[in-house]
Amino acid sequence: MLSFRQLEVFRAVMLTGSISAAAHQLGIAQPTVTNTVRRLEDVLGALLFDRSGARLRPTALARQVFKVVNPSLAGFDHLTDQIAQIVRGHLASFGMGVSPSVSQGLAPRALKHFAADRPDVRIRMDTLARLHYTEYLWLAEGDCTVTIIRPDDPAIISHEIAAYSLVVVLPADHRLARRDSVAIQDIAAERLIAFHPVAPLDPMLRAMFAAEGLVPNVSVETRFAMTGPHLMREGFGIAVIDELSALGIHDPALRVLPLEGAPSQPVLLNYLRDNSVEPDIALIRRHLIRAAEELGCAIALPQAAGAIAQSDSFR
Repeated sequence: MLSFRQLEVFRAVMLTGSISAAAHQLGIAQPTVTNTVRRLEDVLGALLFDRSGARLRPTALARQVFKVVNPSLAGFDHLTDQIAQIVRGHLASFGMGVSPSVSQGLAPRALKHFAADRPDVRIRMDTLARLHYTEYLWLAEGDCTVTIIRPDDPAIISHEIAAYSLVVVLPADHRLARRDSVAIQDIAAERLIAFHPVAPLDPMLRAMFAAEGLVPNVSVETRFAMTGPHLMREGFGIAVIDELSALGIHDPALRVLPLEGAPSQPVLLNYLRDNSVEPDIALIRRHLIRAAEELGCAIALPQAAGAIAQSDSFR
């Protein structure tokens, strides 16, 4: 049966071209290299090197085996090097999963500030579907998530770090575009791009219409708020989206107006308790709150006033 050590020694001989050089590279004795190569040949039942000359010459079979072996062992070398660097404190990474709306402005701004404080850390931002919020943490795909839905898992810790509400997106030449805000009554007669019933924002919008005794004139539904403006450009009407997604709209042909009476909802930072990453969680929490203030979506709850000062506390 093939062993990892046999393949490692074989690869070293192939790369260095000699028994002595391979022994030096691996830090072992030359007879050990020779015996290991011979055992590998016995296992395979074929010669890997021509020993008739002064140097070992790989056979055609050896070259074919090397093509298979080298990528895997090179990947293992890279993996062990990364682990060693992490242990020495020379390499670190931070992964943050975000809901689609959070990815439009809040998360990138917060990660910019995070990167300035931690230039040594490799950062990854993953945009997640709702079904993956919990498994992203449990499978250790990342260190935290930032979502507009509270995870239904008692083991996951959540902090409110920002707030969002609903806004209306319409063309700059629309009859309502000159207003500072619009009400549900103003858009009741408009063809509306609304949320799919499974989208977390759908109940909020429908409750606002119901409270006024109105029924929305929905022309199309979408799961993701960011698609609203694109559907609007194709003539489906005006779009109601969350203001986090609206942070990604920079088209001067569009207007984004607050929807009067829309309730404020929290944006949540979620993570599993882990002492090894708590300093980074505290740091990203501070920068998420900072980004929310810069972007105008700071949370309007009493505890927010001390949130930055308290963000290093995980009790």
